Amino acid sequence: MRTLLFLLAILAGTAHSKAQGTVPDSIGLPGDGFSLQAALEQFKSAKDLEGFERALNADENKVNNLDLDGNGQVDYIRVVDHKEGDAHAIVMQVALSKEEVQDVAVIELEKNGEASALLQIRGAEELYGADVMVEPFTEEDAGTMPSKGPAAPELVRVRVWVNVWSWPCVTYIYGPAYAMWDSPWYWGYYPPYWHPWRPMGWRAWYGWQRPYHAWYRPINTCRVVHAHAVYAPRAAHSPRIRTATAPVRQQRATMRSTQPSQRVAPPTRQGQRTIEGRPPTTRSKDGRAPRTRPADRAPRTQPAPGRPRTSPAQRAPRAPRPARAPAPTRAPRKG
Repeated sequence: MRTLLFLLAILAGTAHSKAQGTVPDSIGLPGDGFSLQAALEQFKSAKDLEGFERALNADENKVNNLDLDGNGQVDYIRVVDHKEGDAHAIVMQVALSKEEVQDVAVIELEKNGEASALLQIRGAEELYGADVMVEPFTEEDAGTMPSKGPAAPELVRVRVWVNVWSWPCVTYIYGPAYAMWDSPWYWGYYPPYWHPWRPMGWRAWYGWQRPYHAWYRPINTCRVVHAHAVYAPRAAHSPRIRTATAPVRQQRATMRSTQPSQRVAPPTRQGQRTIEGRPPTTRSKDGRAPRTRPADRAPRTQPAPGRPRTSPAQRAPRAPRPARAPAPTRAPRKG
């Protein structure tokens, strides 16, 4: 029943994307062929890392569509865990030959409380570009915002990070019986249940990924600093993959650096936000434009050159006015 509902959701998402024309363009990097959101969904459902590796390589889950070695068949994804204290770096990688390995992505997981843990998945720079991260999120009510007129107040919902402590695989990893997982499969030696298939085209592949985007969002902030420090010195990169994707990655980095900033400044009043560099514009209740404040008025013009203003102390003293002659007196009239 669950599989049927998932297939119906995928078909509905594909039909909606075709009807609305919302299928985004490919990023032009191999990361198009591996869904970070789908990998997190499989990690959430897996009981342990062995089951997680098996789910990544199952055709019906539509997580992996990579062909890094270019042989026309989807690559096998290995899972390796690196641990230091309460921080784990769970790496997904492809063996391109006996000596060459390329990381695809890493789930960076760390414990931040007695019964609390958080994670992020980070795509390898060679396959996705720099600092591509995805995390699970949920929405919570943050109160109401007053609305204009007689309409009811609007309910405000905010996105918050997810405590993944209750995920079965996380519970297993932090359990007393856990031993660090290192996949026993390698180049040329794969499990008997795995049979590679031909990779799909981009538009068909993206249609399968739409249901996974509901509760996983891209993010620009690394929340798992310790786990990332565990992974960084152990990252595996293929020289030929890095060389092949360098021009596209450089182009994307240049485009990102030249895009104008559209960050939203903190609200100046309740319900009012301004774009950086633009003053807030408001209107009074009767619809008229607001009056300018003294600070908003244009400065007074400076005196014309050649006619400097002088202070009272610098002015020449005025000549005293002459005393007025007394008015002539009239003689009284004779009676």
